[in-house]
Amino acid sequence: MRVSLVFLFSAIFQGLNGQTSQSTLDYIAGNLGIRYDVLDNLQDTWKTYVIKLSLSNNGPQTISTGNWALFFCHIRVVEPEFTKHNPKGYVLPGYALRVTHINGCQHKLEPTAEFKPLSPGETRAIKMKSEFWAVAKTDVMPNFYVAADGLKARTITSTSGESLDFVGDFTKPQQWKRATGDKYDPYTPQKRFSINDINDLKRPGLLVVPSPSEVSGYQAGRRVNLMTGDWSIVADKSLERERRYLADHLGMNSYNHKSFRQIHLKIGEVQIAGKSSTNNEAYSLDVNVDMERISITGKSAIAVFWGVQSLLSIGYTGFVPQVEIRDAPRYAYRGMEIDLGRNFMPKSEILKMIDAMAMYKLNKLHLHLTDDEGWRLEIPGLSELTTLGSKRCHDPKETVCIDSQLGSGPGTGNAGTGYYTVKEYKEILRYANDRHVMIIPEFDMPGHGHAAIKAMQSRYRKFMAMGDTYQANKYLLSDPQDTSKYLSVQFFTDNAINPCLESTYEFFEHIVFQVRDMHLGIQPLEIFHFGGDEVAHGAWTKSPACAKLAAELGMNFTSPNIVKDLKEYFVRRVSDISHKYCLDIGAWEDGVLGVKDTPYDRSYLKNKKVYAYAWDNVWEWFQGDRAYKLANAGYKVVMTQATHLYFDHPYEPDPEERGYYWAPRFIDTRKTFGFMPDDLYENADFTRMGDPIIDLCNNMYKGKCVPLKKPENVAGMAGALWSETVRTPSQLNSMIFPRMLALAERAWHVGCWENQKDEVEKQRHLKLDWESFANTLGYKELRRLDDLSIDYHIPVPGARIVSGVLETNVALPGLVVQFSNDDGKTWSDVKPGLKVTGKVTLITRSADRRRQSRRITVQN
Repeated sequence: MRVSLVFLFSAIFQGLNGQTSQSTLDYIAGNLGIRYDVLDNLQDTWKTYVIKLSLSNNGPQTISTGNWALFFCHIRVVEPEFTKHNPKGYVLPGYALRVTHINGCQHKLEPTAEFKPLSPGETRAIKMKSEFWAVAKTDVMPNFYVAADGLKARTITSTSGESLDFVGDFTKPQQWKRATGDKYDPYTPQKRFSINDINDLKRPGLLVVPSPSEVSGYQAGRRVNLMTGDWSIVADKSLERERRYLADHLGMNSYNHKSFRQIHLKIGEVQIAGKSSTNNEAYSLDVNVDMERISITGKSAIAVFWGVQSLLSIGYTGFVPQVEIRDAPRYAYRGMEIDLGRNFMPKSEILKMIDAMAMYKLNKLHLHLTDDEGWRLEIPGLSELTTLGSKRCHDPKETVCIDSQLGSGPGTGNAGTGYYTVKEYKEILRYANDRHVMIIPEFDMPGHGHAAIKAMQSRYRKFMAMGDTYQANKYLLSDPQDTSKYLSVQFFTDNAINPCLESTYEFFEHIVFQVRDMHLGIQPLEIFHFGGDEVAHGAWTKSPACAKLAAELGMNFTSPNIVKDLKEYFVRRVSDISHKYCLDIGAWEDGVLGVKDTPYDRSYLKNKKVYAYAWDNVWEWFQGDRAYKLANAGYKVVMTQATHLYFDHPYEPDPEERGYYWAPRFIDTRKTFGFMPDDLYENADFTRMGDPIIDLCNNMYKGKCVPLKKPENVAGMAGALWSETVRTPSQLNSMIFPRMLALAERAWHVGCWENQKDEVEKQRHLKLDWESFANTLGYKELRRLDDLSIDYHIPVPGARIVSGVLETNVALPGLVVQFSNDDGKTWSDVKPGLKVTGKVTLITRSADRRRQSRRITVQN
């Protein structure tokens, strides 16, 4: 009788006829412990690495086979030899578990009929291979989940949230190195101490960030008080917006022009280096302590606004010293790109970003609004783009949402879901316009188009069900007869929008028209960014529509270059449509490069300006010259080099640091600060594996560095934040700041060391310049970011123990280092001469002391 009851309970628990019940799913979600360990990146040179996935049954019931499956995002394809292009998956020998690559990073692990039940208290370790390597915790995505047909999918509790505490530590070289030739190791406290090799000035080293062109008459001891309550702002009528902005920030409610203490804002000539500046953004700022008068003169309203920002920076404490500033920017384009397609951020975060950009005189905010994983802007007339394309959830058929990606779990309550309504987007535009920040929207196509393609397939089905074939086909982005097999760089099998369908161009023009309409009356749309990057090899090669178009155009459809030829056709059509609306266009560099990295003939693109964002400059891939090729070919180049300006990379080569590391192993603020946009090849320092690069042009490039012949076509610089590992606003802020301040410095100001020929002198002056900048961040600018509630990255301290005395330093002097002798229960500031014994835990505090860095330990 007892056996019968157990059998009956098991049948109810597992479901009848082998079908999983909801209670089984709930039990697995709540009681299945998962631990993910990287065992060895070095076992197969760089091609594959070994994972140990441990499954533990932490509850009282047995977990048996059934039609349930674990779903998880894995950024490398698991068992690539067997799962790529194999919809049936691969049964792992000895485990009776089938692993399947679904699409993108999404994988499935499901039991077969031979699966051995997992008993209460039992742990089963499963070894698998995956492509390439994994050397950081954030390579592993959270929110594994369990699902079965007809049931509500559930997140596995042991993997939920942002802690990633189910991921094992990386304690051995074979875990933190990518391949046998990888030179990088995590910094020891002693190594970090030696890297932080600058003086603590005990004060800010700069008056303003970014550095002005000329500063004279500075007298720190003579200053005016802006907090007396009787200042007035006198401004030209054309500067009402700038006057209001300044008044709001100074807390002024009265504008009595008869007041003795006055701030004057006006448009006029600006002298720099004894000559009248022709730069539209040039300004002067004069503080006269004796007269208690401040004057800001700009060549334009935006120039006056930059002068206002300098005043607010100098007067951060409420007191402004006697000083004269003459200033103008290095580049007209000074930008920041934020990827909202992979993970969405609320409007409030974008407004905060605009405030910070304005504060540091950055003037272009490039919003990457679409990608394979999501569409982020409401488009009137194409509701499916947001009703389906903006949501991620468990939906393998993708009829109600985009299937789960990037650790977004089974539901829609996550960073994978969200979009801006037309109303919200207009609010962003107004906010940006008031701060002289141009919004550049990007809709990435023809690659990275998975979300858009699926949304338009949904629209197709809706209208076909109504019998309206015209509407069904009007905006379709995929050829239903296309059987092409390919994998994109992020492992999508269906993300290339078809360039051979007229409906693709109907779609593009609809987007252009609607977005242009949103901008009207607020901030006229000037640049429409269409992405254009990373179209997979093999896309469209089995598309009947493309075979037909190729024949009509006289293309060789069997040519190995057909994908690039069809993409060029797409770009020309995009140019024609956008030109009709008097727009310039932007693209990532490979969006306008053809065979052998040859830029498309600029004469075929009708737009007045075509912006090419140069990014893929990994030196050993021999693509570091793309920016100069494009500038020489007539494109307006925006320097966005991944080796220095991609802020999705970690700050250190440490497994605990967030970010991908495909270009360099890490990018700290100092590296961004040292970028030299006037001589790209001089920036070549290390390969991806850490080997030093000596004289790139004469050695690695064998004398074949393409020279820059048209420097006037370098439009400027931009940082970029790709959001695959960024799911919260705090993570977003940490990845962007304080690196964005170093970007602002280089985009606005030419360092005195940049053009020095003597390498020893160059490095000496660079170190001194960084010393001033780093002290300014630590003693001033980070406090200003705290005031904006920006959770910037806090650098980990360096440390060493000499004769029992603890010595510490930090990359940004001015931040406080603290120690603990009780594993973090209590903390005290590190003081000079501190004697320590045993293990000591150390952190760096944020400028306002609210937050702390990653913990490290030193041992005496």
